[in-house]
Amino acid sequence: MIEAEFAGGEKAAIAGSYVEFAERRILPQFKDLPAHEVKRAHRREGFEANNADKIFESTYAAQTSK
Repeated sequence: MIEAEFAGGEKAAIAGSYVEFAERRILPQFKDLPAHEVKRAHRREGFEANNADKIFESTYAAQTSK
């Protein structure tokens, strides 16, 4: 946590950094490839839309005050 100063001089403790680790899963049409043959082109791009609501969860006050 770091102290940040906002407009009007108000100060508050906020999360100072955010790190995300993403697993790029293998596309369905390549699921049977042996692991040693899997290349970047065989993996999904971007993130899973169903998980998008979890992206910033670690910056919620309930998470940062643990």
